[in-house]
Order: sequence, then structure tokens, then C-alpha cells
Amino acid sequence: MEELNGKVALVTGAAQGIGKSYVDHLLKHEVKVMISDVNKTVGEATREELATKHGEKNVKFVKCDVTSETEFEDAIKETIKVFGQLDILINNAGIAAEKDSALMININFNSVVNGTYLGMKYMGKDHGKHGGTVVNIASLTTFTPFECAPVYSATKSAVNQFSRSIGTKFHYDRTGVRVISINPGLTDTTILKSCVDNMPLEFKESFYTNVEKEYIQSVNNMGEGLIEVLKKAESGSLWVIEFDQPARRLDFIVEKYNN
Repeated sequence: MEELNGKVALVTGAAQGIGKSYVDHLLKHEVKVMISDVNKTVGEATREELATKHGEKNVKFVKCDVTSETEFEDAIKETIKVFGQLDILINNAGIAAEKDSALMININFNSVVNGTYLGMKYMGKDHGKHGGTVVNIASLTTFTPFECAPVYSATKSAVNQFSRSIGTKFHYDRTGVRVISINPGLTDTTILKSCVDNMPLEFKESFYTNVEKEYIQSVNNMGEGLIEVLKKAESGSLWVIEFDQPARRLDFIVEKYNN
């Protein structure tokens, strides 16, 4: 069981929604947290709110556009400068915008890959560090056809496969960095509205048909689930958090074929 007390985390896309809940729950478990977000105004307001709740010295904010490799690395450097170390990196930043698939691929997948490798650089034993954990955020839309958001679901599928592959024993033995993927079910955040606002008109009827009748969980359950995953997940594992229920691991039966 992984101990969280005294560790340091950087959470991207953490100004609001699921990311904010992650920060709140990490702070409750005595983890110091750097909030990272492209929205400086909301990010600083969130930092002030959570600093009042959990202590000024325990939570800071850094503006970061995760699509910029330089800004992302600078955010990690700032976290280490402020708190003295980095133990947990949560690649939470993401958008749902079928009208701008190139940007969505860049944020939802490319930045996750970059963030994971940066996490390994600044936490990896092969770089002289103490090891750590990277948590990547995928989605339950990856496991069945999601016709109203095909590119979004594809980016999240890529996150899962990347996390499973980079999280294998081969990589963990080298770096000492766990890589875990969390798949949220539908959650009460602004991304649901932005998904509709930023999809082609012909997709919207399908969205309402397939999503409106589904159970939408609280962001608080995502925060609670994150803590459970951090405490017990093995590297390369995939987890589901949905229906306001505890996190559960996804297990796959993989068959290998000889050509």
C-alpha cells in the first residue's frame, strides 16, 4: 500500500472539475500540490480557495499550456523548486472538441505522452531520482463505439494503450516510475457542455440520445477514486471510476498468436 503523506504532486488541468477534485483529495491526504492550468484566473482562484481550506504552504499554482513542451517542463521545474521534489504527476488536462480534432489530439494524447516522459525524466531512477507515479486520464468512451465523439474516444483509447505499454515491468524496472490509467465514467463537469458546443451539428442528436439518460457521477467520487488508485495500483494497470462507486481495476485476457 503506497503512502501518500508528505509527497508532492503536479496536476494538470486542475483549475476546475475533476482536476480540482483530485487536488482537494490529495491535500486531504497531506500531499503538497502544484495546480497547473492554462486558465490563470480560474487557477489562481482555485489555489486561493484550497489554500484557505488546506494551508497556504501546501498548494501553489503555475500557469501551463500542456501543448508547449517548454511550459510543461517549466511547470515541473517550478514544482520541484517550490516543494523540493516531485513524486506524482497527473496528466489530467483534456478537452472534448470534435470540431478541432488536431488540438484535441495534441492536448488529450500528445501532451500525455510528453508529460509521462517528463515525469520519468524528473522522477526516474535511471535519471538519478527516487521513482514516482504518473497517472494518465483516459475515458470509458474507449471501450465501445462512441459515435458522437469518435476522435475524443480515439485519443483516450490511445492514452490507455500507451499507459499499459509504458507501464510494463520492462519500463518500471528501469525507471521506478509507475504509470497508471484512470477511466472516468460520465462526470458532472463543464466538459459535457463543451462537448456538445464543440461537435458538428449532425453529431448532437446522437449525443443526447446516448448520454442524457446515463448516470452522471460527482467529481467528489473521482477524487476519492484517485486516492484509492494511488495507494494500491500496479504500474500498467487500468482503472474505472463510475456511478459514484469505488475505483475498480480492469483486467484483460491477452492472447498471443504466432505468425
